[in-house]
Amino acid sequence: MSFLRHSLSTFATQIVIMGLGIASGIITARVLGPHLKGQAALLTMITQLLYMVGNMGLGSAFSFFIAKEQFTGRQIHSCALVSAFFFGSISIVVFYCTMPFHAVFWEGLSSNLIFYSALLSVLYIYSTYLTRILVGYDRIHSMNIGTIARSFINVLTLIVLLLIWNHGLDGVVISLWLAAVAQIAVFLFALRADIRLSRFWEGNLIRTSLSYGIKSHMLLLINFLNYRIDMLLVKHFTDDAAVGFYSLAVGMAELMWLVPNATVAPLFASVAKSEAADRSLLTLRTIRWSFVFLVVLALGAIFLGRLFIDLLYGSDFLPSYQPFLGLLPGICLFPVFKLLNIDLAARGFPGFGTIASAVSLVINVIFNILLIPQLGPLGAALASSLSYGCMAFISIIFFLKKTSYRFSDLVTIDAEEWVFIYEKGSASLLTIRNYIKLFWKH
Repeated sequence: MSFLRHSLSTFATQIVIMGLGIASGIITARVLGPHLKGQAALLTMITQLLYMVGNMGLGSAFSFFIAKEQFTGRQIHSCALVSAFFFGSISIVVFYCTMPFHAVFWEGLSSNLIFYSALLSVLYIYSTYLTRILVGYDRIHSMNIGTIARSFINVLTLIVLLLIWNHGLDGVVISLWLAAVAQIAVFLFALRADIRLSRFWEGNLIRTSLSYGIKSHMLLLINFLNYRIDMLLVKHFTDDAAVGFYSLAVGMAELMWLVPNATVAPLFASVAKSEAADRSLLTLRTIRWSFVFLVVLALGAIFLGRLFIDLLYGSDFLPSYQPFLGLLPGICLFPVFKLLNIDLAARGFPGFGTIASAVSLVINVIFNILLIPQLGPLGAALASSLSYGCMAFISIIFFLKKTSYRFSDLVTIDAEEWVFIYEKGSASLLTIRNYIKLFWKH
């Protein structure tokens, strides 16, 4: 299947996930309210934080080795299974051993819910490894089915546990568990030929996976802190309700990454498998049109965002509108960094993005500390936008340095691309016209 068809398939999947994500967000917001929604966001933060710490970046390594056929699928899956439980368990132990240093962020949360949220990170790690293995095989369709299953089960269980049985925060955590299990079940079925355990410790799979993965791991961890540490700082300087407002703004803003996220997996597989000199043309084109799409979407969000919040989440969450606006510049720029880093990682250079993200993280923390006490969640949003812009700028410099492309190649639409746009546009208009004629006849 071509890059375009993979991307369209993933885009359709993202549309479904967006709808299901909005549904789960509405249920959570309307049942829990700002205060408890803030606590739910913090519990989710625990899972995500331990997942980011414990995955060690091995998913990127597994995907790369599958694409390059350096190891067998059984070897890589066996390594993924053991690594998920080993590194996941270590991250949980470290979390509890260091609790005195970060307990302030989790004040007011149930100790049982903290534990189960932490334990869930092991499933998240394993699920991510399986996802990356599927990407390496270029089996994007199977990956999309698993992702939809996860979102569907999440919404279904939220309806039962929150709307019908009114289990509150307990229901949120149980829903996340059941959704993760459903996704893993789909992935294991898709990879059933590789499930049999193999002697992965023979050869150099472990060493090479860690060598490749640790570079990606640092990038992923720093990236996570870049777009989540603001939520912890909002909690530190304000309260749970403010976290609830800000988490809703972040969730709405990140829904706009629909198009860029749809191209990440196909783009990695396409670049990794190619040795052509112009293999990054797809990357540059994807960046251009993703940026255009996001700018148009952001303009619409400026005018409709307040109404959207009021109708779907309720007037109690209208304070989310201002931080949502503050996030929009960064939301438009962040995919530039993400897609360029995917291209460099597929070329075997996963470490460059780490530098860009680390510099931006420092900027992010400094401006969060300066702005949140004065502006609350809006200050966190502005700091994030500044950080994302910095990441995009630095990543462009690294990409141009490691390739033969120029900045003009990033912003200029070439003749071949205009032909492609004309052909696809003409075909789409013809299809629409035929549907109109058919409708008019009936």
